[in-house]
Amino acid sequence: MKKSVTLRESVVEEIEARTGARGFSEFLNAAAERHLALLQAQEIVDDHVTRHGEFTPEELAEAEAAWRGD
Repeated sequence: MKKSVTLRESVVEEIEARTGARGFSEFLNAAAERHLALLQAQEIVDDHVTRHGEFTPEELAEAEAAWRGD
């Protein structure tokens, strides 16, 4: 699907410097997918906090260890 967006010139220049003109759309698509995944993850965290209260230090340590692959 094609959409028209407005980006700052400096952002466009940096993306093109990293990807070339042909990789521009792929870069933006990947960035949007990552951002959406982060938003969804935050919604899961917010829902947990609403239903169960704040995470305990132990839960946070366990999550951090899992993130690091420990």
